[in-house]
Formats: sequence, structure tokens, C-alpha cells
Amino acid sequence: MKTIVDLGCGTGNTLLPYYPNHTVVGIDLDEENIRICKKSMPKGTWIVGDVTTVPLTSFTAPLHVICTEVIEHIPHWKAVIQNTSTLPSSTTLFLTTPHEKSERRLQSVHKSYWDEIGHHHYFSGEEIRTALTAAGWTDITIHKTNAALYFELKALFLKKAPCIRHTFYKNTLPLPLRVFFQLFRKSLFQTRLKWFFPLWMITLPISWILDYFWGATIEIHAKKA
Repeated sequence: MKTIVDLGCGTGNTLLPYYPNHTVVGIDLDEENIRICKKSMPKGTWIVGDVTTVPLTSFTAPLHVICTEVIEHIPHWKAVIQNTSTLPSSTTLFLTTPHEKSERRLQSVHKSYWDEIGHHHYFSGEEIRTALTAAGWTDITIHKTNAALYFELKALFLKKAPCIRHTFYKNTLPLPLRVFFQLFRKSLFQTRLKWFFPLWMITLPISWILDYFWGATIEIHAKKA
């Protein structure tokens, strides 16, 4: 059984697909987030802690580490990467963070975006590659994805959607529009929309083109040497 460790787990949504078939471990600074995780996944291991300093030496292979939409919130983001240097060989990593161009475009639409959501950094991807390499990670791949998120956030900003707990924007869009945006995301396979293959066979190829120009997310995969 593989151990899945989520650095900055939030309310645990990223770990849910792994539970209970794998050992799940979530680390987050927010006690309320950890409380929600304990309720939804009682057999998991939940730690209230700072992902830049929490000890990771106790985890053994096989191990998969997730860090999604976290480093942009941390002033000293490189400390998160450096903290992973103690992880065992063959550990795999999945990391995401907003792309610089998308962030600048969204700020031009909604000036208080960063103040509300708590972002601190612009990333192109290469600065993360450099930090990962220094921390002992290899086989690093980086690509831009999730253009649908950019267009969805832009629509929410135009509707003046409220920001909830400095974490996400309340989705005030009509249901048909929400479904439309979901059809352009790979995560649709985790929803009932996966059965609508005549639609996503069209929308997903289009999304790959949109990602090149408007991708909102940098997606990184790596392996520990």
C-alpha cells in the first residue's frame, strides 16, 4: 500500500480519490481544515503544521507527495521544496501552482485578487525546476494546463463572487455554465460527466489548445533521486 502525503492538504479534496485504498497523510496549518479532513477521512493521519518545517523523515517508500496550490501562498516558498529533500529515494511528486501570465491577466480584471486569496509569487515554472533540482528531485516535467480555470475565475470576478476563507471563490455561476467549464478539465473523469464521452471527445482536445495560450496552472511531476 502506497502512502500519499499532501503538503497543504486544505480540506482534503485531493486525497479523497486515494482514500481508503491507500494510507493518506495530510498536513495543513489551518486547524479547521484538519478538523474537516478528520471528519471525512477518519482513518487518515492528520497533522496541524507548517509545511516549510514539519519533519518528513519518518515517511518511507513507496511514497507519493502532493503539493497543490500551496507554494504561491507562502512568502518563503523555496523552504517547502527544501523540506522535501529528506524524503526517501523513488518518492514521486505532483505539484501545482498558478501560472504567471494567468495571474497577471486575472489581476487586471480584479485588482484585489491577490489580497483576497493570499498569493505572493508569480511563477513561470523554471524557478521551481531549479529549486527541485537543488533538493534532489529528478525526471522533472513541467507543463501548463487548466485554461478552464482562468475563464471560470474571470467570469466569477465579473460577477463579484465572494472569496471564502482566503481559499477559494464561491461559485455563483449558473449550473449550465459550471458544467460547461468542467467539460474542459481533466478532472471531469472524477465526475458523472465522464459518461458524456461524445462531448468530452470534442472539448478535451480543444482544452489542450486553450491550455497553451491561457493555461492557469503549472503542473509539475518529479521523482526523488
